[in-house]
Amino acid sequence: MNRIVISVIGRDCPGVVYAITSALAKEKCNVEQLSQTILKGQFASIVIISAPEGVTEEQVQRVVSLSLESRSMDLTVSARYFETETFESGEETEPFVVTVNGSDQAEIIAMFSGIFAEQKVNIENLKALRTNDECVLVFEVALPMSINRNAFRQMLQAKARSVGLSISIQHENIFEAIHRVPIV
Repeated sequence: MNRIVISVIGRDCPGVVYAITSALAKEKCNVEQLSQTILKGQFASIVIISAPEGVTEEQVQRVVSLSLESRSMDLTVSARYFETETFESGEETEPFVVTVNGSDQAEIIAMFSGIFAEQKVNIENLKALRTNDECVLVFEVALPMSINRNAFRQMLQAKARSVGLSISIQHENIFEAIHRVPIV
């Protein structure tokens, strides 16, 4: 089996995921992982598939593009072979959630992602929301076990305070327990 990564981006409309996955199913491709989001009416998705031997990235890109075009969906498709060598620090990590909020400023994401990069903290997911002049950033990060958590927390809090923002740093398990909505 070949593993192929597909990215699809463009104007959202109902049925995009169906158009993508039904085209893949016709080619006997199996979806291993899929992530999609919509931001201000713009659709973005990354799909990792297992494709039968002989199915190329060009074929996959073509069939998905044709499926979208046949439904008058204006999206761009890109496909490439899955690279088995991905980022791995070689060090054990723990999942943390870092939430930043306050007055919107152009450099906020760059500021905090720069700190993460310097400390070898990988951002695994990021959501950035802006309403009026306020912003909320939610970073899901992989914190290496070797990092001094108190020093890291103090560094982030000092940076946030210096630009008038508030910040919360929680282990993912604590974050999820606090934010879990009970099913009634």
